[in-house]
Amino acid sequence: MMLERAVINTGPLVALSLIGKLDLLPAIFREFWVPDAVYREVTVAGLGRSGADTLADMRWTERVCPAPESDPLLIAELDPGEAAVISLARIRQPCLTIIDEKRGRRIARYVYGLPVKGTAGLLVEAKHRGLLDNLHTTLLDLRMAGYYLSDAVIAAACKADEMG
Repeated sequence: MMLERAVINTGPLVALSLIGKLDLLPAIFREFWVPDAVYREVTVAGLGRSGADTLADMRWTERVCPAPESDPLLIAELDPGEAAVISLARIRQPCLTIIDEKRGRRIARYVYGLPVKGTAGLLVEAKHRGLLDNLHTTLLDLRMAGYYLSDAVIAAACKADEMG
């Protein structure tokens, strides 16, 4: 059973917006948060890019919240958005940490013991809940839209989907 609360990083927000699937977040999670550093990355630094307009929409701004100051380790090892996601997830536990970047995922999981999923894992969950028709097609659409997904990630997601 997946946790009903989550803190979300820039990559997964952009990925979902690229394929018009940001609405999966409120369908999957009872509560979810976007750290203010992530919100700024998407809406200010990403102005004009996919996701920026959607996230600037009012119903998203209520989910934006400040993250506590990050550990020096996080600041040294990760970008500000990833550091904020992990810092916020630590105080909002139990919750899922949604990060695509390998280094951020490893630090969240192994240093801080946080449960972690990425965009592909979210899409698998959406498929299991009947919110998505075809996982493989959706993953390929995401890749075609310019979001990097390795063949290994796509294969693992499709295998997880088959295992139900």
